[in-house]
Amino acid sequence: MVINSAPLSQNSRPELLLSTLLEDAEIGLAVIEGDRQAVYLNSSARKLLGCDAGGSLPDWVTNALAPLVERLWLSGSHAVERWIRADLALRVHARPLDRVRNLAALEITVAHSTPTGTVAECLASGLSLSMPDARLLAFVWRGLSNEDIAQTLNVRLGTVKSRLFRLYQRLGVKKRSAAVLRAAEVMKDASPSAEA
Repeated sequence: MVINSAPLSQNSRPELLLSTLLEDAEIGLAVIEGDRQAVYLNSSARKLLGCDAGGSLPDWVTNALAPLVERLWLSGSHAVERWIRADLALRVHARPLDRVRNLAALEITVAHSTPTGTVAECLASGLSLSMPDARLLAFVWRGLSNEDIAQTLNVRLGTVKSRLFRLYQRLGVKKRSAAVLRAAEVMKDASPSAEA
């Protein structure tokens, strides 16, 4: 996480310093109550989500978070990745904060941006893959763990592992890193800015 540096004085209050650091963080930080109400949003989160503290989160966020919030207290943090336009995906990582008030913290980052359609579409055409396989490879290319992929697709971890094994066979590779390299080659050819 990159934070804008500001001169610190000996008389600065810790609360003010923390508030400044949170507000200037490049990663979107939010605190939500339930799965809809935004209690706190830093400037990055306000830009990414298009809403303000005290208001409701956009439907795409609440639709994706609703099932995660139900499980949040049982198993800890969860992540979900969601395309909000054909060229932009956001990754939302939720963590429980206060069970009594049903508060959760969200870290929101741009997962990927490509001007020529979705990553999965590029991978499907570039590697002659089915869309489900291309979508799975897109998750791997973006650096999601097997657990994160399972949560995003709402399937068991074993299902992800077996699908990845079959995908590696189709690609003619034996390791995750080799599959990522194949995807990176296709994405580089599809758009020079897609790897950024």
